[in-house]
Amino acid sequence: MSRYHPWRPLLAAALLLASSGAWAASVLPTTYSGNFTSCDDLPGVGSWQGLGYSTGSAPVSDQSYNLGVPGQTITFNYTQPDQMQYIGFSATMPMDYIVVKGGNAYNVFHYVPGATNDINLYSPDNGSGQPAGVSHVTFCFIPRPTGEKTADTSWKRYTDWSIDKIASPTQIVMLDGDSHQVDYTVTASALTRQLYRVSGTITVRDPFGFGWNATSVVDTMQFGNAPNQFSLQWTAQGGDTDTLNCSKPAPNADKVILSCSYAFDLSSLSFPFLTGASGGVNAAGITATRSGQSYTFSATAPFSISANPNESYGDSFAVDDSMLPDSVDHSFALGSGPYVWTYPRPNPLTCNADQGNSTNTATGTWSTGANTNAGASDSAAVQVACRTVSVSKTAQTRYDRDYAWTPDKHVVVSPADAKVNGMQGCLADPIATGDYVGNYLCDDVDVTLNAGGSYETVYRLAATRTTEAESNFAVSGDIQVSWPADVSPVFSPSAPSDTLSFTGGGTQSIAPTCDPQTATSLHCSYSAALSGKLSGYNQASIQRVLQCFDAQGNASACGFKSYSSNQAAVAFGDPAVETDRCVTLTDLFNGTVGLNLGAGFGWTVQPLLCGSFAQFVTGDIDPDPGIVRSLDVAASWLPPANTGAGLGCKFMVPNVLTLNSDNGASKSDEAVLSVRVPELCASGGCTYTLGYWKTHSKYGPAPYDTTWAKIGEDTLYFSSGQTWYNVFWTPPKGGNAYYILAHQYMAARLNVEAGVTTPSEVASAIAQASAWFTGRSSAAPKGPARDTAIALAGILGAYNEGTTGPGHCSTSPATLAKAAQ
Repeated sequence: MSRYHPWRPLLAAALLLASSGAWAASVLPTTYSGNFTSCDDLPGVGSWQGLGYSTGSAPVSDQSYNLGVPGQTITFNYTQPDQMQYIGFSATMPMDYIVVKGGNAYNVFHYVPGATNDINLYSPDNGSGQPAGVSHVTFCFIPRPTGEKTADTSWKRYTDWSIDKIASPTQIVMLDGDSHQVDYTVTASALTRQLYRVSGTITVRDPFGFGWNATSVVDTMQFGNAPNQFSLQWTAQGGDTDTLNCSKPAPNADKVILSCSYAFDLSSLSFPFLTGASGGVNAAGITATRSGQSYTFSATAPFSISANPNESYGDSFAVDDSMLPDSVDHSFALGSGPYVWTYPRPNPLTCNADQGNSTNTATGTWSTGANTNAGASDSAAVQVACRTVSVSKTAQTRYDRDYAWTPDKHVVVSPADAKVNGMQGCLADPIATGDYVGNYLCDDVDVTLNAGGSYETVYRLAATRTTEAESNFAVSGDIQVSWPADVSPVFSPSAPSDTLSFTGGGTQSIAPTCDPQTATSLHCSYSAALSGKLSGYNQASIQRVLQCFDAQGNASACGFKSYSSNQAAVAFGDPAVETDRCVTLTDLFNGTVGLNLGAGFGWTVQPLLCGSFAQFVTGDIDPDPGIVRSLDVAASWLPPANTGAGLGCKFMVPNVLTLNSDNGASKSDEAVLSVRVPELCASGGCTYTLGYWKTHSKYGPAPYDTTWAKIGEDTLYFSSGQTWYNVFWTPPKGGNAYYILAHQYMAARLNVEAGVTTPSEVASAIAQASAWFTGRSSAAPKGPARDTAIALAGILGAYNEGTTGPGHCSTSPATLAKAAQ
């Protein structure tokens, strides 16, 4: 709310007086004739309500007159010391009237409002054109209240700090074991605020005890370097306008009617001009009242601002970094900017110890008061990414192998025929498994046949592959060194080392050959000859130069780090080159020149034989049903020139097994059957077992023996209801003696029909058996009948097997196997 204050013009005048030291002009007087002795004589005034005094005579220059109370005076002086016409005054109390008497008249100078000084006052003109000389001066005034004030200054400086910390670099990518220095920069910023205080007291007195009452005070402060005015006020009514602390004391000897204290607190943040202020004027405008009369006056006090603050806080900023050992690592002093501190880490960042986010904090503290402090902090982070070098390797072995092959040709011979030869040329142990279990393998065999007989030869063809020699042992492979694209390793030496470690002990070094190093890899290959088929592992390693980087990223060598590959197994498998790995296996039956008795032929047993082999062959070995290539040997092959009394009646059937290797070499093994047909050179012949006759009928499966035609396979066998052929192939289940005797009886009959010499006991047994079968069914006999059958079968079996009679004819194991089915 805007108010009109009548004291404002006075305040302006007071401020002007304070700056200039004197009034610039005087008032115009009113001239009256006659004499003037007291203030009661003031024309038009009547009884004077104030005080007044006369000098009684012309004042002496610089003479002071008491105004009625101690300390209240008025002093006169002439404007020019050597004349007495113009006079001035200076009073401690405003004068309302100054009357200057000279000659026969006087001039009344009326001051509205009252004035405390003036110059060039004079008496009326004495007719000479000049003022008369001063005879005396009367001064009249209404006693007014006075004001005094003090203005004390002080100021405090507060500096608040902020901090900013940065790291360089902030992103680091290194290989494991490398290190990198980091520089940190702490920048501090100072914000200074100045708090100024102008304070003091305002004292209002009624020095003459004239009954004045102080009603309002407005205190105004103005700095000399700015137009801003700051004010505080008080009114007797109180209320929200009272921003001065004023009180009215009880009547006192000093005539104080109002005491005030004030304080202006200003901040340079709100008023920037204060930082350059040196002082100003503080003026109090005071209004007092008495009996309805109002009087406004001022009290002023100049003030000055000292160059240095009374108190100063935050003049230094102490910085402590969490990674440095001291509690205070650096200090900034106010005014010594720029406030920048750059420093390195005490220890560089290393991989992998410092991988990830590495953060440290700088904290600054400063004083905010006599016993208080504040702090500010900022952190800087460095992201460390660690990379590594990986080494992988492979190991492939190679060697050459040369195979040796051995052909093996044997004839499968029954135990009975093997004994005939006294086991000569036969393997000691019988065949353990398979179709021919219990028979023997023989190199050469003597076979005895009757004139119409045949022998179903069984050969075992075998080839054994063995390793003859192994050579050119070697190991080779690749070594791959890899790393990410954002790092660049330096290797010393530039190629990896490679070492073979053998299971039995010992090592062998290899020098790999490397391609030029790329941005992310180094590829090397190696090959080494070995002394043999050695097992173990192969491992490579490469040495990298450790890098120590400064904060600018410049690297220097600071050691070495080695990286090893996997242990690649050195294990030999199949050879890389195999000589004579596979062969061709062929067989030539009865093909020797000069000995071609029957149909000779050759065939390929295995066109590509790549491993040890064994196979039994017999009968027709050609898979084509339209072609017969039989391994059966017939007695009819005997050359006629070899028959007759006194001759050998013998011929040979050779069989050759041949291996042909890829280098053109061949190996063979021969088995020879020596076939004898004694029947054609001497009487008696030989006997065949029941197995021979059983399989050599027209129904096979062995070649047909024409002796069967003398009896007939389909002839009914006595009262059995079966043919001879059927009875032969009926097994004697449960030990049925009927079939046991029948099988030996039929074989003996066929041997006799073949012309073999028959001993009398055999002839008798044949006759008894014929009688036993007559009228008897094939049911198993019991008691004496069974005993008789078993006894007769024993006599006939001994004849058929060659134990008695002229001897045994050779029987092929194939025949025996078929007969047993």
